[in-house]
Amino acid sequence: MTQQLSRRLFLAGTSAAASAGIVGAANAQTPAGGAASVSVQEALKQRRSTKRFGRADVPRETVLEVLWAANGVNRPDEGKTTAPAWHGSKDVDIYVALEDGVSLYNSAANTLEKVSDADIRADVSPTAFVRRAPVVLIYVSDGQKLATAAGDIATSAPEELAIAARVNSAIMAQNVYLFCAAEGLGTCLLGTVDREAVKTALKFPDHLTVTYIQPVGAIG
Repeated sequence: MTQQLSRRLFLAGTSAAASAGIVGAANAQTPAGGAASVSVQEALKQRRSTKRFGRADVPRETVLEVLWAANGVNRPDEGKTTAPAWHGSKDVDIYVALEDGVSLYNSAANTLEKVSDADIRADVSPTAFVRRAPVVLIYVSDGQKLATAAGDIATSAPEELAIAARVNSAIMAQNVYLFCAAEGLGTCLLGTVDREAVKTALKFPDHLTVTYIQPVGAIG
C-alpha cells in the first residue's frame, strides 16, 4: 500500500508540474514576449539544469514572476495556486536568498517579505556554483501542516510525509525550470543543502525542513 501511494505521489507530481508550469509563466508575463510567447513544447525542449551563472542581478520583478510561476495564486476567487499539494497540505513555502538578505514569498499578495538582512547564499550549500548565483530559492516544508493534512497517514505511514514534502517542492521547482527555460534564465535543483546552516540563519523551529534549493540567474 505504501509503495503504491508513493508511486501515485510521484506520477501525480510529474504530470502536474509539466502541465502547470508554463501556464503560470505565461500569465506572469505581458503579451510582448518572453514566457508569454513560448509554447509548452518549446519550454520543455529548452528545460535543462545550469551550473554556470552570470554575475548580473535578476530584477525584482523577474524574481516575483519566477515565484509566481512556482506557486503563485492563479485562481484568486478560490485561492488556488499554480502548483498542487499532496492532500491540499500547502506545506511548502519558498524563501529567497539575495545579496541584500532573505525574504519569504507571500503567494497570496505576490510579494517578498524580508526575514533577514544577511546574505546567506554562500552558506546554503557546499556546492561552489550556488554561491555565484544572484538568486537562490529555498524550499521549506512545514511538518505540522503535512501532519494535519495527512490525518491517520501521519501515524500509519509517516514516511509518506517526507515523500510528500519533496514531491510538493519538486512540482514547484519544475514550474521554475519551465519559466526559466522560456525566459532564457538558468536554474538547477539541488538536494545538496547545508540544512543546519539555513535553519540557524533563519531561526527555523524544528517543524520546518529545507527540502531543496534552486539557484536562478543569467546563464554564464
